[in-house]
Amino acid sequence: MGKAFKRLDMPRKDIVVSTKFFRCGAGANDAMLSRKHLIEGVQASLERLQLDYVDVAFAHRHDPNTPIEEVCRAYNWMLDNYKCFYWATSEWSPGQIREANMCCERLGLIKPVAEQPQYSLLVRKNFEVTLAPLFEKMGYGSMVSAPLAGGFLTGKYNDKQIPEGSRFAGDKLGKEESGKLIKIYEGAGGKNIYSKLKALGELAKELKCTQAQLAMAWCIVNKDVSSCLVGATNPSQILDNLGALEVAKNWTAEIEKRVEGIVRNKPTPDFNWRDWKPLEPRSCLLYTSDAAD
Repeated sequence: MGKAFKRLDMPRKDIVVSTKFFRCGAGANDAMLSRKHLIEGVQASLERLQLDYVDVAFAHRHDPNTPIEEVCRAYNWMLDNYKCFYWATSEWSPGQIREANMCCERLGLIKPVAEQPQYSLLVRKNFEVTLAPLFEKMGYGSMVSAPLAGGFLTGKYNDKQIPEGSRFAGDKLGKEESGKLIKIYEGAGGKNIYSKLKALGELAKELKCTQAQLAMAWCIVNKDVSSCLVGATNPSQILDNLGALEVAKNWTAEIEKRVEGIVRNKPTPDFNWRDWKPLEPRSCLLYTSDAAD
């Protein structure tokens, strides 16, 4: 990435760069969120990126063995020393995020501003129900990961076949791990998952876009999605992913309704026991001018 930034020769202020810390080796100090690992990690990341600072530094996964105060103070050190402008959480629960916010408030430290959860047409409840109060009441941002469910939503698996060289072929993850992921996404999709995938493919053809663009646009138009984290193995996939932005700009309530009619997995909101009815779900449509109530 550092070499790519140099070749692009873009003003640093015009790009937003993030990094995150989790595991980078087998040693005791090569993982999780200790002050030592975080500060050494950000220095190493900046060296690889050939940058003076990143815009956002993520704490990937909660660390039960490191006091939350140590984590918050380490990220505050990064902010004070101009290693990053913001810090954020990744795959944390609402309770863990609130604990970090309370710790920062008590100590006068800068609070985290965003969460990186998984979110896709197949994995929805955590983002749309569990994390919703953070978006609504705290103004928390999000960088959602796996919007294409590891490629499961791109269309290449619609016929229940695993193409050679694909993510689930086993070459990269290993056959056992690939098999586990396939089972997870098949289960998340519910009954007739492959029929649903084919129906999404047909809708994408009708809309003159790829199935991957349709699935990603569905994520982007959710107003609680600040940005989408995508992966690519070649330049053509990057260009295809970027095409989702145009699909999102032309999104309508009718398209939303048709997608929901295909996947049929909208999570049930929490219950309002005072009024004895489910809580009103947060409206998801962002770009459309004819969004339903």
